[in-house]
Amino acid sequence: MVEMISSALHLVNILLALGLLYIYSQNYRKLKSKYTIGLMIFSLFFLVQSAMGLYFDASMVMYYSTQAETAAMALEGIKAVALAVLLKISWE
Repeated sequence: MVEMISSALHLVNILLALGLLYIYSQNYRKLKSKYTIGLMIFSLFFLVQSAMGLYFDASMVMYYSTQAETAAMALEGIKAVALAVLLKISWE
C-alpha cells in the first residue's frame, strides 16, 4: 500500500514539475530573462528526479524495508506540497 501511494506521489510531482516547466517556458518567451532559464532548469531537475524516483520505486520495491518506504513516501508528500505551492504562486 505504501509503495502505491509513493508511486502516486511521484506521478503527482511529475505533473507539477511539468506544470512549472510550462509556466516558466511561457514566461521565458515573453521576458527572455536568465532568471527564467534558471527556473526552467530547476523544474527540469525536479522532473528528472521524480521520474527516476518512480522508476526506482517500481524496479527495486522488493529491496526496500517498510521503514524506508514510509520515509520515502513522506518525503515525496512534502515535495508534492512544496511544488504545488510553487505552482500556485507561479501561476498567479
